Amino acid sequence: MTRILRTFRFLVIFVILGLTTGCWDRNEMDDLALVIASGIDLTDDGQLEITLQIALPTGIPSAVQSGGSGKKSVIVISARGKNSSEVTGKLQQQLSRAIYFGHRGVIIFGEQFARHGINQVVDTFTRFPESRSNSYVLTTFGGTAKEILNTPYQLELIPGIGINKIQSSKLSFPVKIDEFLNALSSQDRSPVTAAIRVIHKGTDKETFTIDQAAVYHRNQLSGYLSSDELKLLRWWTGRGHHLRFTVQVEPENEQYGGTVGVELLQSGMKMHLVIKNGLPEVKVSLHATVRVIDNDSKLDLSKVNHMKRVETLLSKQIQSEAESMLTHVQKVLQSDILGIGEDVHIEYPYAWKKMKDEWLDIFPEVPVTVDAHIKIERTGKTHSPAHKEKTD
Repeated sequence: MTRILRTFRFLVIFVILGLTTGCWDRNEMDDLALVIASGIDLTDDGQLEITLQIALPTGIPSAVQSGGSGKKSVIVISARGKNSSEVTGKLQQQLSRAIYFGHRGVIIFGEQFARHGINQVVDTFTRFPESRSNSYVLTTFGGTAKEILNTPYQLELIPGIGINKIQSSKLSFPVKIDEFLNALSSQDRSPVTAAIRVIHKGTDKETFTIDQAAVYHRNQLSGYLSSDELKLLRWWTGRGHHLRFTVQVEPENEQYGGTVGVELLQSGMKMHLVIKNGLPEVKVSLHATVRVIDNDSKLDLSKVNHMKRVETLLSKQIQSEAESMLTHVQKVLQSDILGIGEDVHIEYPYAWKKMKDEWLDIFPEVPVTVDAHIKIERTGKTHSPAHKEKTD
């Protein structure tokens, strides 16, 4: 009985000691500067400039507050230096709280920095323990990351959260930092990010938009895809949710624009690869079902021949746009953002071993043919244009 009592006492003491211990190395939230977004630029004199967008909890209304507090919700600070560790040290000297990257959801590369090459800071993203691997990475178009992080966004108190929400939606082209770094270190796929730019600059409506893509050749920015090309890239990579296209079905006149607009319901891409004379040849099929969202023509889509006409014209237009995008990617940007090398690697591993070291030199010469097949599944409540006069 004495032994049982001693064991019981020992267990009680052990539990009490466990409950009374604390985290000796913990950081209180009030002691941290929470970085929501960061940007990296290259200055004209070759220095690295890092900008941090930091949340100010005192400026964010709580659930019990009826309105805004009237205080700033973020501060934006910048510093310059030779490398990221030096710059981070300078940034810390500006703050009374410890810089904390555990809440950073957005990383932005300035265009000049990206064109120079991003190897200078890649190590930072993987070495810091608190760095998030699911942060979204973007590249600026026609400006700097510092400019973007100082641009207001009306729908969110913290602009960095607005960027994060846009990228996490199905209507954008999201690329996370781990995906970007994997592509950067691989031989069978080139890196690509969404491109962000300032619009309505210098007005009270100034904000940013994310409507293009930035394409990298190895570790350097090589160019951009336009908004129309980005739509096709999203389709190609399985992100075709709610994509919209407009096709000219009739000549424009005083009464009608002669266009029909559609939205993708379901879309897909099939790629067929063969190896001939040691090199790949590719055939790509883009297919989708769509719904009509506007009809500014005289065509009555309840008639089969009219519907087939729209489907044919739409298929030809998308095929032509896809071929144009391919030419731009292969001949001008020379970056395999389409994952063709990845498919060669998977389907023909032995052939890939022979070409992987020269893939970026081979890729621009790979013959790629495209066809598109579009089927209208829904026409909405009306078939003929709502403004078309009825005839008896």
